[in-house]
Order: sequence, then C-alpha cells, then structure tokens
Amino acid sequence: MSNNTTIPSKTATDICLTDRQMSLSVSSTEGVLIGTIIPILVLFGISGNILNLTVLLAPNLRTRSNQLLACLAVADIVSLVVILPHSMAHYETFETALWFRKFYGKYKFQIIAMTNWSIATATWLVFVICLERLIIIKYPLSVRKQAKFFTPRNVVTIIVVTTFILTSYNHVSHACAEKLFCNGTQYHVACLGIDSERWFRNEPNPNSEFMKSVVRVAPQVNAIFVVLIPVVLVIIFNVMLILTLRQRTKLFEPSKTIRGDSQFTQLQSKTEHKVTITVTAIVTCFTITQSPSAFVTFLSSYVHRDWVTLSAICTILVVLGKALNFVLFCLSSASFRQRLLMQTKQGILRKSTRYTSVAAHV
Repeated sequence: MSNNTTIPSKTATDICLTDRQMSLSVSSTEGVLIGTIIPILVLFGISGNILNLTVLLAPNLRTRSNQLLACLAVADIVSLVVILPHSMAHYETFETALWFRKFYGKYKFQIIAMTNWSIATATWLVFVICLERLIIIKYPLSVRKQAKFFTPRNVVTIIVVTTFILTSYNHVSHACAEKLFCNGTQYHVACLGIDSERWFRNEPNPNSEFMKSVVRVAPQVNAIFVVLIPVVLVIIFNVMLILTLRQRTKLFEPSKTIRGDSQFTQLQSKTEHKVTITVTAIVTCFTITQSPSAFVTFLSSYVHRDWVTLSAICTILVVLGKALNFVLFCLSSASFRQRLLMQTKQGILRKSTRYTSVAAHV
C-alpha cells in the first residue's frame, strides 16, 4: 500500500523549483561517489555472480557448500540490482526525468527496504557458510547427524523470513507528500518519519502511538540483530577458520601425511581443504568490506548525525565486496577456473554448431 499523500495547492503549481531544490543528491561528493563508481561495480558484480551461479549450480557440483554459495550469489545479485536506482538518481538525465522522479519518489523507501533485506540475508548467509566450513573441518561426524534438518533449503528459508521481518519496518517508516511544480513539469516529493512531531501543513501526526514506537525501536533492533551480531560473529568465526586452515595446511605436507589414511580419505580431505580456502577468501573479503558499513549503520541508529560522505564510502565498499566474489572464486579455486573455462568452451561450441546447422538449411 502506498504511503504517499498528495497535497493540492492552487498557487504552488506555477512556482518553479531551483536545480538545488530538485537535486536528489545530498551533496556533490555523494553524487560523484554513488553516481560514478557504483554503476561500474554493480554491472561487474552482477555479471560475475551470474557466472558464479553457472558453475555452482552445475548438476554434478550441487554440494551443500555450493548450494549455500549459490544462495549468497543470488542475494548479492538482488542487492546490486536494488542499489542501482539510488545510483541512477545522481545522474541529471534521470534526476530531471518526470517518470523516474515519480518512480523513485513513490518507491524510494520500498527500495531501501529491499536493499536492507537482501544485504541482511547475505550477511547471515556468510555467517552460516563460515560456520558450516568450520564444523566440517573440526567436527566432520556431527555434520551427518544435523544434515537432515539443517539443509540449505531450511537454513536459507529461516534466514530470508527472519531478515524480512527485521527489515520490514522500512516499508512504513516514512510518509511522503507528492506535488507538481512549474505547470506540471517538475515532480517533487517531501517525506517525514511517521514518528515526527510535526506533520504536513502543520497538522497533528495522525499515526498511532504504537506505530510511532515501532518505528523508533525497529532501527535499533535491526542494528543489533541484522548488523552488529552477524558481523561480529563472522569476524570471530573467520579468525577461527583461518587458524584452523593454517593447522590443516601442515597436515597436507608430504612429510606429515598419515600412512594409515586411505587414498580416498586423503583426496576427500584435500577437496574439503580447497573449498575451505575459497570460503575463507570470500568471508575475509566480506569482513573487510562490510564491517565499516555495519558499524556506521549501528552508530547512526544511536548517534543522530549526518554521515553522508562516510556512508557513501561504506556503500562503495559493500558493493565492491559483492563484486569481488567472482574474482575471489577465480583466484582461490583452480577447479572453478577449469569448470568455468570448460562451460565457456561448451557454450561456444553449441552456438557454433547451431549456427552451422542453420546455415546448412538456408
């Protein structure tokens, strides 16, 4: 349901707003950072994550870890797609376009809600992936006991539903008033938090005290359970994973190979070790790129300040982290590179065969 309110006025429709009043950027610095850098990272990130999915969802590679990594790729793609309108709003072409201003003005907070939801889902998925790797390495027998309930489908469903509930307050946190200026050529939207003391036209706030309380408390709950806790847990478990990985690396040295181990067991252990290296690279990158944004978000829910430039830099780091997953897969996994190259060759071969058969029938 739309939370936009139209305020009619006979005198204001002839008034033309200035470029600054029509600007969708808070500052020129934000416009440069979000409008210039983000689109490049978004396009690269979407393309890279799609390539990740083509390998991870191959019929012979659908392991538990790959399924979780595939879900992470989907969450990252959704995050990158919904971030794009915020970046487009900093371009003059879209900033002055009536259709874009109406779309962005009416659905801005819904887009923010979708962005927060997908990022929260990705954050908890990274934690689960890190935890799953750690359990597999340290307690391999316990994985089989818990595998029936803690399937990727069940885990992902719980994460998606829970994060949706925790971030859903964004859909109702603001009410917006829309108005046309300059003889209908300029569309402008003004928004107020539903817990604001003053309302449009200086009228009393019509929202209930319950809704006001929900909107006041929800950002703090969101900051704790969606931002602070998962990021801190990821940092802790990532350190544990790196330490465990260093210990296991010594086991694969030729001089320290246990003679009693079967060839199959050694091969399986090496495979798990390689997967763990890839996961560690992804989780480490996540920790570096997402932590600043997490702590700024957490602080902003308690310290009411404008973090415009800092928030823009943190947003770039978040998008960069999601865009780098493809690079990390390629750098940390030789098997991923081989499978991607093989699938690319097969795709080219199928297209050339199809083109040859079509040409033969012409």
